[in-house]
Amino acid sequence: MQEPTPPSRSNSDWKKMLLLAFIGLPVTMAALIALYGFVLWGLQVMFFGPPGA
Repeated sequence: MQEPTPPSRSNSDWKKMLLLAFIGLPVTMAALIALYGFVLWGLQVMFFGPPGA
C-alpha cells in the first residue's frame, strides 16, 4: 500500500507544472518558430530565391 504524498511534494509538483506550462513551453515554441524562420530564410538566400520569383 502506498503512502499519500506529503502536501509540500504536491505543491512543488504544481509549481513545476505551472512553470513548464506558462514559461517553458511558450519559450520553446517561440525558439522553434524562430529557428524555422531562420532555416527558411537561409534556404531562400542560398537556393530558392524570394517567394514568387
